[in-house]
Amino acid sequence: MAIEIREYRDTDRDEWMRVHAIILSISHAWNYSIQERPDYEGHQSTRLVAVEDGRIVGLLDAQYDNTPGDLCFLKDSPGGYVLEFGRLPEYKGRRIGSLLIDAAVEDARRKEFHRLEFWTQDRAAQRFYRRIGLPEIGRHYRFRIRPPQDITERMRRDAVGVEYLYCVCLPEEWPLVKQQYDVILKHPLEPHLCIGYERRF
Repeated sequence: MAIEIREYRDTDRDEWMRVHAIILSISHAWNYSIQERPDYEGHQSTRLVAVEDGRIVGLLDAQYDNTPGDLCFLKDSPGGYVLEFGRLPEYKGRRIGSLLIDAAVEDARRKEFHRLEFWTQDRAAQRFYRRIGLPEIGRHYRFRIRPPQDITERMRRDAVGVEYLYCVCLPEEWPLVKQQYDVILKHPLEPHLCIGYERRF
């Protein structure tokens, strides 16, 4: 059966959340889980779903800069930041990712944007972006550290406990960071290299 790409509808909410949760459970692309459908208030957005036989099997959301760089990494022109993107695992090999990207490009053009940014910590997603020829635009490590004693004590004075600090650094700083800080290495809080890719049109 053919895959249809269409705009998200409010009546899709429960199924969208279910599909999103399944995708999240097998991917390192997200740092947190969500319990509500994002609405992207204050920004233009593209919200697409891939549908087969009336059921959602994939999704893509992009949120657009109001001014260059207020959401996106690159600041040469306003762009779209792809926040939600994936497909159900049993639909591997059906070109759903490429179909969603092509439809997002067309919607971005209609809104007079000419580029999309894709950032991910997930290695399978990174391979996918390379395979379809998207150029890399940047990379950084995302990681958690146990807080240094001075920070713990300072926050404790305000009756705030600190379980861990969520941090980022450039790859060239990563060896020094690992030497200087108590980086949490165990799943599900292990470090990940986040890589950005771009599609211009």
